[in-house]
Amino acid sequence: MTDTPLDAETLLGEAHEPFEAALSDPTAGPLAVVGDPYGGRETVLDRAETRLDATRVRLDQNTGADAVEAALGDGPLVVDDCHQLYTRSVGGFEPLSSVLDALATADVPVVTGWNSYAWSYLDAVRDIETAFSTRTDVEGLSATQLLEFIRSKEASLPEFRRDELDEALLMTQEISLGSTGRTVSVPMPNREAIEARRADRPDPSDAVFERLADLSNGDPGTALALWKRHHDAEILRPSALEVPTTDETFDREAAFCLRIILATERVARSTLSDRIGDRFDRLLGRFTRAGFVTVSNGVVQLDPAAVPTVAKITERGRIL
Repeated sequence: MTDTPLDAETLLGEAHEPFEAALSDPTAGPLAVVGDPYGGRETVLDRAETRLDATRVRLDQNTGADAVEAALGDGPLVVDDCHQLYTRSVGGFEPLSSVLDALATADVPVVTGWNSYAWSYLDAVRDIETAFSTRTDVEGLSATQLLEFIRSKEASLPEFRRDELDEALLMTQEISLGSTGRTVSVPMPNREAIEARRADRPDPSDAVFERLADLSNGDPGTALALWKRHHDAEILRPSALEVPTTDETFDREAAFCLRIILATERVARSTLSDRIGDRFDRLLGRFTRAGFVTVSNGVVQLDPAAVPTVAKITERGRIL
């Protein structure tokens, strides 16, 4: 097993060269790196930190605008998880506004990291893109790149097989025996099934990782979490890979709560409780049972494997 980390060039694809050019331009102004939860955003910010020899500030529910503003005088700056700078409540945008005002007058390179769902919301309600000279999107990984990524994390891989086709290669047809009225069952080739097997179908391992890429949207953290659910399997077929699901239905308030979690990735339980109200404890219990979140030390964290399901629930409820 080789524990080779992902690099910014792989994650950014065609956006890599413009990103490097922006890092090289001392007059470029503040940069925004935008990516899905667990999509590799931190790796891109690692590159910026090394390239600029920058101070690094990581925001969470306990570290906010003051830490960013204090670090602005110390040379180049990289700030993780800037979506922690606001809450969807009255007065909840003040820390964000304070930081954006400070960035507008900064005379040092600043690179910031943003959750893509938070960015979409903030661009709709605060036109946040105008505060940054450059926006770089983390593209995620292809099926081939995910295969190499998983190989770097696992000592061995299972045997890959295609999903079985339902149609048999042979079928039976009743043949009439002249005027006797009798019939006999005769085996005949099932031409449709034979053609399906002759079609240009991917190699079993390609099929598995194409499905993994499709389920995870190419986000390496989500893909790894989905993989870990099957890492002990001796044989793995594409259909075995599934995101967490639940038979429960979620109303608009539940979807709104999930959207907050999706856009923050981790959030203080007290913040959610204050925002949602009396129903919160019951909602959190449902989310935990469904495998959408984990709760530790008063912090609610989005489970990487659940990102696709949670995103669909919030989009179905048309929650921005």
